[in-house]
Amino acid sequence: MVKIVVLVDDKSFDQRLKVAHGLSLYLEFNDIYLLFDLGPNSEILQYNVEKLGIDVELVDATIISHIHSTHIGGLSYIGWVSPYLKVYIPYDSMHSLGRMARSNGLIPEEVIDWINPWPGIYISKPIHGPPWEHFLVIDTSRGLIVFSGCMHPGVDKVLDIITGYLDRNIYGVVGGFHLENAPRSIIDKTIHVLFEKYCVEKIAPLHCSGELFKRVINENYPDRIIEAGAGSILDIG
Repeated sequence: MVKIVVLVDDKSFDQRLKVAHGLSLYLEFNDIYLLFDLGPNSEILQYNVEKLGIDVELVDATIISHIHSTHIGGLSYIGWVSPYLKVYIPYDSMHSLGRMARSNGLIPEEVIDWINPWPGIYISKPIHGPPWEHFLVIDTSRGLIVFSGCMHPGVDKVLDIITGYLDRNIYGVVGGFHLENAPRSIIDKTIHVLFEKYCVEKIAPLHCSGELFKRVINENYPDRIIEAGAGSILDIG
């Protein structure tokens, strides 16, 4: 079972929290504590973290999915709270994002291929969208849970690479799907890929996923979607 706390999102399920176009998740799995993406700026991340009572000093590492500003903005806050924390950064970003991480007292590690930093926890190889994006994958008793920043490479390509490497079913997908402005035809194709091709049991669309995408899933697969936003606390797997 993975505990997920949505720290930053485009919508909020908690009136105490600030809303921003971006994404940040706090995760707990088998006594490992992770941050996945850091939202658009340190001020919002710090505000929401403190309102939710998350102890960032306990975090084992941060994973940044890709270099877009809406996912990397909290670096200075994390460096201030937890200096020398390891930050897994996307391929071909050491000269930019890596430099930013180091300047904030963090230790960047560029992901150039699949890695398995802790039992049952993987970071995928870089997949080109553009930009380069990698995905956090947690292996639970029910199958794999995939964490996506924006899904720039497309869901079919990403899930094909993940299932091909780990040879396990996809139980859940959490995060951005990059469908905010997508036409209905692309949304229908994405939904078919998720629920018919890969038989995904649960998805929690966040950030750039789009309201139409969520509405169509609610109309056709209401038992598969988890509505979430900043302040949501989910247990999946």
